[in-house]
Amino acid sequence: MHIITGLLLSKIFAGSGKTKSFKGFRGIVEVKHAIPGRVRFHIPVLKMNLEKGEMLQQQLLNAAAIKELSISPILGTVLVRYDERKIDVMTLTGVLAKLLGLEKELEKTPKSLMGQEVNKVLKSANSSIYEQTDGLLDLNTAISLTFLSMGIWSIIRSPSILPAGISLVYWAYNNSMMKME
Repeated sequence: MHIITGLLLSKIFAGSGKTKSFKGFRGIVEVKHAIPGRVRFHIPVLKMNLEKGEMLQQQLLNAAAIKELSISPILGTVLVRYDERKIDVMTLTGVLAKLLGLEKELEKTPKSLMGQEVNKVLKSANSSIYEQTDGLLDLNTAISLTFLSMGIWSIIRSPSILPAGISLVYWAYNNSMMKME
């Protein structure tokens, strides 16, 4: 069973054996298509922003490695023909991010789509609990009280199994302290 799990995980993480090409940074500077000497980027910040597009064009056309540059402000794409002996796609992606001032965006921790949806559900549940209790409880307080009551019940019911009950009380304490910071 462990061998099958290992094979599945290696297939998922390693892919099909092909070397994966650099895709850029999702939603910031994405490599949409690349062949040696030619690359198309999707850069949302360039959408309908002629000023940034012109500034980028002026800066990049001065570089010796860049042969041709075409910017589409409607789509937010940049097509670059370059000398692959002088620059590679990764470096070009970094140059674009630097010229457009997107370094702070690159430093942010990316949020997965699933994580964003879970966050929305939790916010909705929090609002619902708050409204239903007329402001008496919110989701964090309800979770803390649940942990606390389960912990106390576990300690009273089975004092010989102390770590479980004490752990629940500790979780309640930590959960209630998170909101106070």
